[in-house]
Amino acid sequence: MTANLLLFLTAVALIPYAIPALMPTWRWWLGVTCIFGAMIAALWIEHWIVSSRLDYNEGPGGGIGVAFWALVTTGFATGVVVRGCTLLFAAYGLRLRYLLAIGILGFAIVPALIVVPTWWYDWKMRPASEACRSTTFHVTIANGVLSIPAASFWNIYLGRTSSRDAYYLEQKVSLREFCDVNDDGKRPVKATNMWLKLRNFGLVTPALCTGAVADWAKTYCDAHAAAKRGGDNKLDFPTNIYVFAPDEVILGEFGGTRSTYQDSLKTASQSGDVYITSDAPSGKEPLTFRCRQINPGYWCGAFYPWRDGAHLGYTFQSAREEIAARGGRMDAETRKFLSGFDSH
Repeated sequence: MTANLLLFLTAVALIPYAIPALMPTWRWWLGVTCIFGAMIAALWIEHWIVSSRLDYNEGPGGGIGVAFWALVTTGFATGVVVRGCTLLFAAYGLRLRYLLAIGILGFAIVPALIVVPTWWYDWKMRPASEACRSTTFHVTIANGVLSIPAASFWNIYLGRTSSRDAYYLEQKVSLREFCDVNDDGKRPVKATNMWLKLRNFGLVTPALCTGAVADWAKTYCDAHAAAKRGGDNKLDFPTNIYVFAPDEVILGEFGGTRSTYQDSLKTASQSGDVYITSDAPSGKEPLTFRCRQINPGYWCGAFYPWRDGAHLGYTFQSAREEIAARGGRMDAETRKFLSGFDSH
């Protein structure tokens, strides 16, 4: 907050503060409190009634107006409380100079109410340290370990549900909080799920894709650049990648399953699901995609046991006739990409 803005807001609060604070007697103080307090209360009640309507439209300046009247209300309420205290202290014989000091210091409450929340917000939103931004996290999923650079776009979940203990490495505040959990990468972290989404928050270019790009990250970086141009379905790289411990997560939160191949063997499938098997090699089970028709094409996903008790999953969009072949290439690219985070 700039000094000029702070001075303006302080001046706005000074007048409503001074009105009750300068009242000479209890009667004057009580009268001003009732009259002006009732006026301010009526304005807030009217605002509450109007804003409760379904067709209410605050408009571009509505928030500014509410903030202005909140400041006026705060200044007036502070003046009422401070003057009430000084009148009470005067009745008990407190000296005039102390009463004046209380009145002057009382006004400091108003700018403090403006500055302290702003300072606290700036403190909470401070970026991660250089040590945090340049570190590598050692993340355990089931019995496997991945080395995840802080300068990447993984979402890392430490709890059973994604609504708690979730950290987003592309967001500076969340990255800083995650570094607090593992002491800037010095301590390993036990996670339940990791999610890499091609359409990341803000579509900022990840550090992996700046400068000399490693071979294992090349397709990801090309697909990420294409996503910015709206062509993320043109390259053989998934829209989402998941590495998870199936016993430690709620699979339905991200559309996961233990094995799409095992699901395809069930006699009854979910309505609208189509299972397509690829000839591409994929561990112990045939690579199988669970697909659902969208407009245009199909939205598909493959989930299966990967390694060290962790499961791998990814999703992508494709034309019906390309799912098997393109899905096989997606699987190969996903595994190549994950090799860049291998701790073995």
